[in-house]
Amino acid sequence: MIFVDGQSNERLVLDGEWFEKLRGGQSKTRVPAASFRGAAWQDIARRTRLFGGEREHLVQVTLTFEGGPFVGFVTDAAKRPQLEQLVNQLEAARTP
Repeated sequence: MIFVDGQSNERLVLDGEWFEKLRGGQSKTRVPAASFRGAAWQDIARRTRLFGGEREHLVQVTLTFEGGPFVGFVTDAAKRPQLEQLVNQLEAARTP
């Protein structure tokens, strides 16, 4: 089982043949991992305060599934390796 925690109390879970997105512990999306079609990545840098100089670095991924939902997810850039591992497992489970 692979899971990645993100912003807004969200979590992605890949458990065997199923992919699931949770928000606040409640399931929002559950689809077969084999229906995965692709991922679009975007790096984001934004200020932590309106007039502050500090910036936080995030990564956003949008996952697409056959005949199903688009799943958007944002997490800290430091968690990108975990997210890449999850996407790699989804690609391995994809039906040709």
